[in-house]
Amino acid sequence: MVPSLPLDVLVHILYQLPPSRDRDGEIAVKTIVQCSFASVLFRQAAAIPSIWQQHYQVRYLHANEPHEDQRKARTGGHWKLMYAERRTIDKEVLKHLDSIVMKRVGRYEHANALTKYLFDAWDVLEIEKGMVSPGEYMKICTLGESHTLLSTKAYWASALLTSIGQTYVVGLWSSLRLGGQSVSFVPAFSSISCFFGKHPDEISSMLTTLNSRCKEYLLRLNFPLSESDPNYDLKKLCLLICDFMATEGYGPVADTFHDVLNLFPHSYLTSHKRTIPLSLVHIFVSIAQSLGVASSPVDFPVRVLVHISVPNPEVDDFYVDVFGSETILSLRDIPALLARQGIQADNMMHYISPCGAASMLLRGSRNILSSLNIPDTPLSLLRPSALLALTISVLLTGVGGGRIVYQLISQADPLDCATFISEALIPILDGTGRVQDDLRLGCQKTLDEEVIIAQEIRLRSSENKIVQHFVGMLFEHRRYNYTALITGWDVSNASESWIREMKVSDLPRGREQPFYHVVCMDSSSCYVAEDNIEPLLTPQDPLLKQMCQNIDILPKLFTGVLTKTTLKNPDVQNTVPERRARFVLSPELSETYPDDEIMGDAWLTG
Repeated sequence: MVPSLPLDVLVHILYQLPPSRDRDGEIAVKTIVQCSFASVLFRQAAAIPSIWQQHYQVRYLHANEPHEDQRKARTGGHWKLMYAERRTIDKEVLKHLDSIVMKRVGRYEHANALTKYLFDAWDVLEIEKGMVSPGEYMKICTLGESHTLLSTKAYWASALLTSIGQTYVVGLWSSLRLGGQSVSFVPAFSSISCFFGKHPDEISSMLTTLNSRCKEYLLRLNFPLSESDPNYDLKKLCLLICDFMATEGYGPVADTFHDVLNLFPHSYLTSHKRTIPLSLVHIFVSIAQSLGVASSPVDFPVRVLVHISVPNPEVDDFYVDVFGSETILSLRDIPALLARQGIQADNMMHYISPCGAASMLLRGSRNILSSLNIPDTPLSLLRPSALLALTISVLLTGVGGGRIVYQLISQADPLDCATFISEALIPILDGTGRVQDDLRLGCQKTLDEEVIIAQEIRLRSSENKIVQHFVGMLFEHRRYNYTALITGWDVSNASESWIREMKVSDLPRGREQPFYHVVCMDSSSCYVAEDNIEPLLTPQDPLLKQMCQNIDILPKLFTGVLTKTTLKNPDVQNTVPERRARFVLSPELSETYPDDEIMGDAWLTG
């Protein structure tokens, strides 16, 4: 009989199973659980709280704080029991995610249920999203190799993280409605990035790190940070904060002032450090407040300033122009600056008083809508940016009439309507009358239309045999020469206005032909007559990879790429092989076009 190992040795063994936020971490936890069934000593070792603590703290970085407090109270802070509760939530979230991926019918009911978990669902969705690196969302395989749903799952996990962020931030900003200021400027403005799938802690962490580096910078200069120090100089401190920001790369933007990325914290804190006044003020106020400086944004014409409140009542407050060359401004400087904008001095107080988060968010929303008129704005940013700006406007003003509500709904997809608009925005607008009613009706219309679309099945029956091409086929447009990918087809759905505009009647088959929904390299969508489609017979890997990486919506519609190389004339010497490729339909498209996978495989083999 093999002698039992001592308890401390078993504990040491279990400690060697490393915690991680991936499949290896799950295997480690399952191993600990299995070991607990091996013997009484192993069970005792597997119950050691510190073993579970490390796994819990690595896997679960986020939670709804009230729920986490309740879990701690229920379990007495026992890490194993807390881990078990979170894993139960994970399993429920993954069930909803699987249903969303596999079935279009009922998809948004599952999305609605999932987002109600809020940050308790964040970690498991983030892990699912991380199962596929963004550059490898779609794999290129040869015919016969199997495809997984990892890319489609990752797509939906990412979309649901954004929905959770949107739901959270609408709730956060709701306290700012109608003059309320329970959320201060820095966290409220940082939360803009929640509309792009960023957890609020991510931006908060970036700012905290920057705040710490600034403090270290000041200490290296031997600058006193205590107001009680006789050498403490508040104006000099503000200038040094500006100097520090410059050493970190932050400063005024020149040529790309209207780039919409200048308005989002996750961008201007990283890739777009040369940015606009409002964004620089956000960074400055975060640093200044961390150093004990009473600072607030000022909704000044042309560019935002920072108001500095001086503790000494006998000394005037002053202003910091983070963007300009004359950094420190006194109250005496303000009338001349206002006069340049045609504003009389008797209206001065309205423009120089410290303001809260709501004013800055509304100013930011106006800047976003202005930036979206710039031709170079990437298509992938247009919809979420407009949705963000319009949500801020509706939420913080409670007005807007039919036009702005129509614009908001026109930018919202079914997921937005089923989650943050229905569950957060509309209830918060209670009492606004028409705005709330119009939003509710718009959401319901969008979701009703989605139900109808989800139930459609396009079979290649006798009347549809004229459809020559299939979903997942690459082609070149015969008239405009662009490359695109077929995502759907209709036999007779083209509108009269579109037929006239695109001069369909001038084509060989006129209007009596199939029409195709397609997605282009820049992520835009088009509707194309069959006469204008030239199948792309030998697409090269660089083109396929470019499409997989550039078209954001592709993992929702397809799970990968299949290729097949054949020799058309094997008996002829030096024959060049032909390598065809097609995209593999996701469960969503397979439901709607059940015959197109078979047709695609037949086309691959020539």
